[in-house]
Amino acid sequence: MNPFDHIKNLHTKEVKWEDLNDEDKKSFSVYIVNKGLSMNPKYLDIVNTVQTYMDDPEIIYKFYYHSLPQNWRFYKWIKGKKEQSKELLQKIAEYYKISQREAQDYLEVLDKDCILGILSEFGLDKKETKKLMK
Repeated sequence: MNPFDHIKNLHTKEVKWEDLNDEDKKSFSVYIVNKGLSMNPKYLDIVNTVQTYMDDPEIIYKFYYHSLPQNWRFYKWIKGKKEQSKELLQKIAEYYKISQREAQDYLEVLDKDCILGILSEFGLDKKETKKLMK
């Protein structure tokens, strides 16, 4: 059972802690379950309480099992920003005559076609531009 199955089960209330096999109990990662539940803003207080006062996975599982509502809804996992390549930042900084830090801000605003146009002015072919845009 993966952590997302555990989160779903805590809402649907299909399996109690006692009914989990040893492998499923070991796969219950408190950190990942807390992180997954915290994607729902309504659960932030509950997750904060659990993180502050509880450390036993069995107790945490039972607490969530009895505390969370049965209506399960998927909340998208928040991911960090993708870092741009240093070479792309250098090209944008050189083109606009700005620092690389400012170039990072520019990249957030510029659309793909504009960036491709700037890179083509440096004489880069499609293969090189595609590499920089990853």
